[in-house]
Amino acid sequence: MNVAALTVGHGIGAGEPPGPRGPDGTRTRIPSSPMRPIRKRPVRKRPVWGPAPVRRCLAAVALGLALLGSAGCGGGTAEGAGRVELPPANPEAVRHYTSANRALARGNLQRARNQYRRALEIDPNLWEAHVNLGILERREGNLDAAKTELEAALAIQPVAQETLLAAAEVAYAMEDEDGAIAYLRTLLEHHPDDMSARVSLAVILRGAERYDDALEQAREVLIRDPSQLRALLEVARVYRAQEQWDVSRLVLDKALALSQEDDARMRAEILTERGLLELSRGDTQAAFDAFEGAIAADADFHPARMNMGSVLLRAGDYAGAKEQYDAVLARDDDDLAARVALGVALRGLGEPRQAKREFDRVLRAQPDHPDALFDLGILEAEFLDQRPRARQTFERFLATAPRRHPGRERAEQYLQEIPAPGGANGGGG
Repeated sequence: MNVAALTVGHGIGAGEPPGPRGPDGTRTRIPSSPMRPIRKRPVRKRPVWGPAPVRRCLAAVALGLALLGSAGCGGGTAEGAGRVELPPANPEAVRHYTSANRALARGNLQRARNQYRRALEIDPNLWEAHVNLGILERREGNLDAAKTELEAALAIQPVAQETLLAAAEVAYAMEDEDGAIAYLRTLLEHHPDDMSARVSLAVILRGAERYDDALEQAREVLIRDPSQLRALLEVARVYRAQEQWDVSRLVLDKALALSQEDDARMRAEILTERGLLELSRGDTQAAFDAFEGAIAADADFHPARMNMGSVLLRAGDYAGAKEQYDAVLARDDDDLAARVALGVALRGLGEPRQAKREFDRVLRAQPDHPDALFDLGILEAEFLDQRPRARQTFERFLATAPRRHPGRERAEQYLQEIPAPGGANGGGG
């Protein structure tokens, strides 16, 4: 394969916001085929910020956001020690509950809310209605409301499996890792055979850098089922996080060998993990090849294309990166992460107005989208000469972004540099 070499950071400012571990070498080798050949461009004085590699192949924690069907007659799973015996559900309350489910299926969210609440007025013990209200609010991004509903359900039925799963997911979304861990440990105490929940617990423990605990959970799954690929992947991720590259690679090779030839999605996920491993230890060429292999296995596996695009962005091949993001959006026009990344690529291609349209489109769909706000602020400050507006954008970003967002430090620097309204000097934000 012909290989073109170019310097990492071509078009990327030295102050690139910190993010998950990426390439640590000073050179990036990019194959000229089958991707678009890289065209060298003069180094820009302005930074072109790019998204860090996508470190999680699928949803970070695949937990319980499935609506409960029937209520008061076995619709939920509240079994085992700690189960509360409740009186039979009121038939009229069940009728409103069922009506709410139908309204939700039709997309009539307000009617669904009203019907669930009416059901609870009639029968306050109908914990399934609280669960579905919590899931509805979670899907709408109303995390505080979702937490309130799920806690109400757990107050009635403390060991319901679906409720504990959903509560853990909401806590995780709220960056309450300890809360998510506690919910999952409670679930596994009463439902020890739930291997999916055990793998999810390993994911969260790894994110909290509790690596030994994460390995314990993943190994517990593998003791029961040595071919459980998701547990193997989690073991590999823990070793990668600990920089035990060779051990991680051995685990990934085992997972690939155990995967079925016709399971394209799983093979693509394993190959994407291999690419992330190679990025972590600085071999960008091997990472690129792994992402190519993942795309060849499953062209619809978006994380592989997103990571491929990130590698190309950092190499300065904005056109190649744009192709990857376009391919993702062609299959899922609502993928907001891909649309933000497309905006970054357009900015690198010297199309700031088009980039702004992409960021604005994301913010119309999700007004507090942190990556869109951060990249829009960069665009306004460095490319559109709209620094006062950029200051407002960075203030919005800092007010709403997760506390661990890698752009926080850089956004705070911009607030120091950009004068506050009515002041000569920049202020903190």
